[in-house]
Amino acid sequence: MTKSIVRGLAIGLYLLYVLAITWPGATLFRSPEPLVFGLPSSMAWPVAWILIGLVTLLVLDHFENRDE
Repeated sequence: MTKSIVRGLAIGLYLLYVLAITWPGATLFRSPEPLVFGLPSSMAWPVAWILIGLVTLLVLDHFENRDE
């Protein structure tokens, strides 16, 4: 994979991230039940997306620094 492809995928994922965390996506997970790892689903949804964003940045960093 080239850097430009990885950058494009990261940008696309972060656009999906914005949609999933804001109004249209977050309304699907606003109930207090079921619990996911002890968190209500309305709290576990943003935490999951934060972890997805972290993994995305780690992969992007790996591809950016691969040539050095």
